[in-house]
Amino acid sequence: MKRIVCAAVATFALAGWMRADDLEDAYAKLKDTVTKKDPDAVKADAADAKKLAEVLVNAPQPSDASAVDNWKQRIEYGKEVVSYTEYALATVAMQVEPAKTIDLVKTLIAENPKSKYIDTCTPAYLAALGKNGGPAAQLAGMTEVVKGRPDNDVALAALVEGLANSSPDRALGYANRLSAALKGKAKPEGMSEADWDKEKSAGLATAYYFAGALYGGKSAWIDCDRNLKAALPFLHDNTRLGVAYFYLGLANYQLGHLTMDRSRMQVGLKYSQQSAAIAGPMKDQAYHNVLAIQKELGGGK
Repeated sequence: MKRIVCAAVATFALAGWMRADDLEDAYAKLKDTVTKKDPDAVKADAADAKKLAEVLVNAPQPSDASAVDNWKQRIEYGKEVVSYTEYALATVAMQVEPAKTIDLVKTLIAENPKSKYIDTCTPAYLAALGKNGGPAAQLAGMTEVVKGRPDNDVALAALVEGLANSSPDRALGYANRLSAALKGKAKPEGMSEADWDKEKSAGLATAYYFAGALYGGKSAWIDCDRNLKAALPFLHDNTRLGVAYFYLGLANYQLGHLTMDRSRMQVGLKYSQQSAAIAGPMKDQAYHNVLAIQKELGGGK
């Protein structure tokens, strides 16, 4: 009986090590496939490696105390491989043609919608969706991204811009999420300070600009004023500046009018004058606002 038990233990141990050896081979194969940038092979090899790795990750704790340390090490190794499969999908997705990019990123989202590697490939995914599906595909794709990665600034910015006209309330919600996410976000690993400053500034410009304009459309003048003043340092496009100055003029005039604060109405006048001086969609209306405010102020400059 003792011999049979020992044989069973030996067989179990051998099977365990065979799984580990199989996993090592699959891990090495996947790394090699990544260097070749073969999207179909990466997708297949990542699935194989993940399946084997999960055997280790989900292995029950052994009853033998002397085997616990080895069990823990193998679990960590399995987790390492699972993480690499996600990295592999994201990395190759950024280096292939659009249809394959979409396929790999969708595979990654299906495998783990909360994977940190989704953030690294979102810009490529957004561009690929634009080429193979257009704006509707981009909105659908970015909506899926933020379900698992709610602070993904690229996806949030795309949703803000894409929904501003058709669904302003949803766009406003995403804009507020975007500004909050960026204010609390540290520089992503591997990104230069200059690139991060550029990305963060662009994201904040989008968040504050659209939030301010959308609040203006709802006559929520305090929130409109607060957001557009925050947006101004990040705005360099004359069209957006013209719109921002227009709503700042309107907001400050309305707030001053409601409280009989002539100095605030004067601020509204100055913003309206700045908007009227910029060629764009708000130029004519801003000019009419200038005349109306000046008249109410008795010709005040």
